[in-house]
Amino acid sequence: MHDAHLEVGFSPGLAAAPSLQIAPILAQWPGTSPPTVRTRLVEALLADLESAPDDAPALPGAALIVLAPGTAPALVDRLVEGLSRRHLPALILIDPPDDWRLLQRHGVVFDSLGADHRVAAGILFALCERQGAVRLLTHEISLAQRCQGGMRTEMDRLHEELHLAAAIQREFTTGAIPDVPGLDISVLFRPVNFVSGDIYHLRDLGAGRAAFLVADAVGHGVPAALITMVLTSGLAMSDVDDAGRARPLQPADALAALNSRLCASCFGSGRFATAVCGVIDAPARRITLAGAGHPSPIVLSKTAPREIETSGPLLGVFGDASFDQVSIDLQDDETLLVYTDGLDAAFPEGLLRAPSGKARRQVWINELCELLTPHSRGGVAPLLAELQNLLDTQSGSLHQADDVTAVCIAPRRSAA
Repeated sequence: MHDAHLEVGFSPGLAAAPSLQIAPILAQWPGTSPPTVRTRLVEALLADLESAPDDAPALPGAALIVLAPGTAPALVDRLVEGLSRRHLPALILIDPPDDWRLLQRHGVVFDSLGADHRVAAGILFALCERQGAVRLLTHEISLAQRCQGGMRTEMDRLHEELHLAAAIQREFTTGAIPDVPGLDISVLFRPVNFVSGDIYHLRDLGAGRAAFLVADAVGHGVPAALITMVLTSGLAMSDVDDAGRARPLQPADALAALNSRLCASCFGSGRFATAVCGVIDAPARRITLAGAGHPSPIVLSKTAPREIETSGPLLGVFGDASFDQVSIDLQDDETLLVYTDGLDAAFPEGLLRAPSGKARRQVWINELCELLTPHSRGGVAPLLAELQNLLDTQSGSLHQADDVTAVCIAPRRSAA
């Protein structure tokens, strides 16, 4: 592919240039056919180069420019700049050429007015031969830049929409943490993307009691986030008795109602979720829990760290599923940690040290307690702050594998 065309420009003081320079060079042209030629004064050529828009395509062929001795340096600078903008290679004949060879770039070559015509013809022929490839490349680069610009615009739009979706999701799925007398409550919420498949819900039931729910829609990103909206809309922590008075639902009943709602909305779609629902009674230091295929809550304790196992199927699988519930009493130095499985994924090394099964889990729980319980003296907020620090130190924390949600609840310490 080649462009056999010459743009010729010469100084006004070189009226004989076409016959003395250009014709002899064309006579030595090494190609099978001479190039087409357009000859004009150098100012006219420069005006064309400078008037083209920045994104104009590369010009075909090459340029031969013959400048009289004493040509203003500013004119030569503008010529080189204009040729570079239009990706047009050129041979510029000027005396003395050595003063200008530092400007040789992008296919612009300087030689003397007395240059060998055969050599000059060879240079121009080679520049014309390569110009076809240069034009093709510049065209493809221009297309790539336009595509990149379009993709950037689309990504900015998606970015803005996801920011808005994340704000809406948090507004509807993660309410304020209630200030319940006698209870210390704190939450750690770290979505892996803009939107999360995790939700938590806390409600003050009065008399030092609080209900809580932590749920994890299976999957990540927008599909999981949409499931959390269904979970939130279907969540009921109380109902009305025969006398028309509101009464708190037992955790197992709350999960059953939520399961029915999810099955009605997503039955057969393969969309399901895990959850733990509970009620804590601060005066009695008693917690009642029900689970739905969710990681077992952990009692953080200096002396007896342990998991609270709950049985119950995933939400959204069986419409007639029932859920069991368990109750435990917390000691004065103990804290309940309810979390999603993103926390397990963030600590793979700790889970791998122990041999297997329950022993493996217990090792991880013990290590977690050793790291966290020293920070529980100031309440559950410092404890979760330390947990966040631990998450930040894990390998891959900048690109965590899963959403992480952790809710810490503890009755306030008894006065000594």
